[in-house]
Amino acid sequence: LTHINDTFKHMHGMTDNSYRNDVGSTIGDYMTWCDYKGKLPTSSPISFVSKVTDSQGDIIWKQSTITPSFDAMSKPNYIITELDITDVKVAEQELQQQKKRSEELLHNMLPAEIVEELQVKGTAAPRIYRNASVLFADIKDFTQWTERISPRELIDTLQELFSAFDDVLSANYIEKIKTVGDAYMCAGGLPMQNRSHPFDIILAAFGLQRAIRNLDDKRAKNGDDPWLLRIGIHTCPVVTGVIGKIRTVYDIWGDTVNTANRLEAECQPGKVNISQATYNEVKDYFECEYRGKIPAKHKGEIDMYFANRLKPEYSADNEG
Repeated sequence: LTHINDTFKHMHGMTDNSYRNDVGSTIGDYMTWCDYKGKLPTSSPISFVSKVTDSQGDIIWKQSTITPSFDAMSKPNYIITELDITDVKVAEQELQQQKKRSEELLHNMLPAEIVEELQVKGTAAPRIYRNASVLFADIKDFTQWTERISPRELIDTLQELFSAFDDVLSANYIEKIKTVGDAYMCAGGLPMQNRSHPFDIILAAFGLQRAIRNLDDKRAKNGDDPWLLRIGIHTCPVVTGVIGKIRTVYDIWGDTVNTANRLEAECQPGKVNISQATYNEVKDYFECEYRGKIPAKHKGEIDMYFANRLKPEYSADNEG
């Protein structure tokens, strides 16, 4: 080491002596300090980025350039220049954090496959699914109950309720579509197609009923009346897509959606009401109770079944 200029000393908060004590006095000491494991240049300059700590314990990001120079005896000398890029690195890290938060928010709003398609192509094409299962759930008399509580209590209750529902879906490979008031809509077999969706969605329906009962146990301690959940499920073709420019949403359409909604409306509270199409898919695995042809708004009479439990041979407990 032959010379350190004042700008370097100011940037690192060092003197000549403190540099020799903390870093060293050779080019090798400098490279070790920078945690640079490359080779010394023999002809052309090399540049690298490193992170060091100054005398105050603050992090400094710097870009170092080592330029070789040879005297008349071909003895190598090295000139080191540094550029403080701490502000640039901090800005890059903040940008990465913002990008991460944006992607997390996007993944909370849209299925992973749709997010990937939007990031790659900028748009997401509509998709037709020849077979998917749609579930609607709704709490009996929930609207009347909300008229007697504060807005804060309403929001807290819905947050607890739908968070419990979301956990059930995650455990059963079911995609949440949306909530409208206290109505909860989800679907199986999309956006990733699979053959088990009629089975999965009924297991999810049982999970939603259990989640409601667990919350009812807490409500009972406060003297509140229990909630009763109506669930309707139908299995048939659907169309999916991403709509809107503001608050873009992933949604599904088709007669399957309308039918599932009517099945929920005609369900007895506390039960899981399924269509003939869904029954045909799951009858070998679940104990189902035929209800007959039930009139449904704008749909005429629909064959309906209650899915009551898994058959004993497939059950982990006495409740099915």
